[in-house]
Parts: sequence; structure tokens; C-alpha cells
Amino acid sequence: MVAAKSVRFFANYAGNDPLKFVQIIRRRSIEYLSSPPSGCAVTRIGDINYEIDMSLHRLMRKFFFQTHEMFLERIFDKYLSSGNIFIDIGSNCGYWSAQALARIGRTGTVHAFEPVSAYFALLQRLRELNPEHTIVANNFACGAKPGRFPMATVPPRAENFDNYNTNIGSSSLQPGFLDHERELTEIVEVDVLPFDQYVDDHCVDLDRIGLIKIDVEGFELPVLEGMQKTLTKPGRKIPVLCEILTDLNRRHPLDGRKVIEQLETAGYRCLNATNLRPIDRNALGFEENILCL
Repeated sequence: MVAAKSVRFFANYAGNDPLKFVQIIRRRSIEYLSSPPSGCAVTRIGDINYEIDMSLHRLMRKFFFQTHEMFLERIFDKYLSSGNIFIDIGSNCGYWSAQALARIGRTGTVHAFEPVSAYFALLQRLRELNPEHTIVANNFACGAKPGRFPMATVPPRAENFDNYNTNIGSSSLQPGFLDHERELTEIVEVDVLPFDQYVDDHCVDLDRIGLIKIDVEGFELPVLEGMQKTLTKPGRKIPVLCEILTDLNRRHPLDGRKVIEQLETAGYRCLNATNLRPIDRNALGFEENILCL
């Protein structure tokens, strides 16, 4: 079954890049007709070994067949090349870190941030399986200020295996984000550090960053607040690929328009990542991916 958001993404993508869209359909067909392995399995992304625990969630099938959000791949192809730095804020199982490693090669570096210990372990495994590549795995989140804060996490459970709406990638620091799914969540304390502070502490060369990816389930504004120096630095704007969420009817409303406004205030122009046209802030779905340049 194809999720409603996937139908919308594919519709936008098909009109923008029909040849690539045909390739996407072909890869989806291979996934649909193939039997996935069980247990822990390794798939190759370029020259990168990426290990997946197929028992965690049905989403792992998409990671194994590399059909997860394929419409984003052309962005990675365009903005990442040998020797670049990739920033992965909200890395979860490390799928996009692995995709980035395959593009930036042995002279590039991935800085990945995942505060949930169970999923951080997958980042560590990615590093172990690819010792000739450089991945800096950080077991904390990015936010507006340093400290320890409560996070609603979604641990892998058999009864939640087929649930795409609230899955292992839905953990969030945003207050109230998962209040409607309390039975699926656990609250844990996690460390948070502003990205600008991380850059200073680790002497990250901003000019080498090819792409920043942000996927933090409603916590976008605090993340952006903690990286204002990075976003407003003189010279080239660092491309930012950000998932934004909008639901104004929640007890704690999610407003993707505010994320767009904050990025525009920093000098960015925001495009719909599926068709690379200016994002329509008055027609935002619950989940949108924006490319900011």
C-alpha cells in the first residue's frame, strides 16, 4: 500500500523529472516483488556497508531496498561530492548518513546527531562497518540551548511493526508532539547542544559543508535557533534540507510557515524538495520537505 503523503510527493515529482520518476517506479516494483531478508542484513550503498535490523519496523524494508524517500536522492547527488561534510541532524537509523558517505567518499566527513540510544547504536555500527570513511556519531540532539530535556521516543515493538504514522522515526523533543500516542512512547532524558556550539567545539569547516539535513519531528525551530551563526555566515549559503510539519489544530500547534519565515530571515529561499519550485506556504501538508538555498 502506498501512503497518502507518498502519492502527493510522487505527483509533484513526476511532472518535474519524469525520467527519474520512471526509475523510482522501477525500484519500487523491485521492492514490491522481492522478499526481504530477516534478522540483521547488510545492503551496499555505493561502497558503503549499511547494516539493518529487519525486525525493528517495516520501514527497514525500504532501507534495505533503498526505496526510502527516493525523491531526495537528486538533492544529495547535486550538493554532496568527494571531500564534503554532511550534517545529519536527526539521523535515526543512519540511512541518509550512509547515502551521504557513499557520495563524499573517504575524504569527506559525516557529523550525525541521534539522541535515542537504540538508534545511535546503528550509527556506531555504520562507522564500524566502514572504517576507511569518517563518521562522527553524536549521541545527543541539536537545539536552541544546552542541557538535558525530556524526549518522547518510539521504541521498536512488535505491535507497532506496521505502523507508519507513528514509527521508530517519530521520536521528538517537541512538547506534546506524541501526546496522542502515549501507549507507543517512552519518555527519556537526552542531551541537547546548539549546533553553533558544536561547530566551535569541533572546529567544523563551514565552507566544506555540502548539505545540512534536518529531520526532527516538529522541533525544527529550536534547532534553527541554535544554528543562527551557521545560517547567517558571510558568503555561500549552506544548503539546508529540512522536513517541516504543519498541524494548526493540535493542542501544541505545528506551523511550518514559521520555519520557512525563520530561514528566509536568515537569507534563504525555500523550495519544495519534490519539484524544486518555491514552496507554497499557504498550501502546506502535514509533512513537507523543503530545500533552502
